[in-house]
Amino acid sequence: MRWFRRRRAGHALEPVRAAEVEVAVVPRLERLLIAYAAQAHRVDLRLERLEERLQDVAEAADDLPSHADLLEVRLHSARVAAELARVAVELRAEMDRMFTQTPSPREQRIQTLAEQILDLSDSIDTLPGDVAGSGPEEGWAATA
Repeated sequence: MRWFRRRRAGHALEPVRAAEVEVAVVPRLERLLIAYAAQAHRVDLRLERLEERLQDVAEAADDLPSHADLLEVRLHSARVAAELARVAVELRAEMDRMFTQTPSPREQRIQTLAEQILDLSDSIDTLPGDVAGSGPEEGWAATA
């Protein structure tokens, strides 16, 4: 705001009486105080908004994982990895055991053939007295 002086040509400034000065100053002071109050109110509102934002940031920081949370997750993942390694070793041992116990296809064929031979030998009479006739000319006789 600019205050322009009135200059009269050829006239010097006249002295102003004290009463007139007080009347002119009072409205200016009132306007100045009102402006200061409005500015203080705006500053107060802005300060409240900043405090609220700061509080929101602090609450958000509390929700973020801390160093202790990170260490806890690392420890848990290490435990899970160790358990997984142990299970993998046990599974490999079990697979090896199953592989060594399972006979090869050749051994399975030999086992089947041996069982068939035993079944056939049980059904054949092998003693000479079991054959009809009791002499070598009349039937089968074992030679040994």
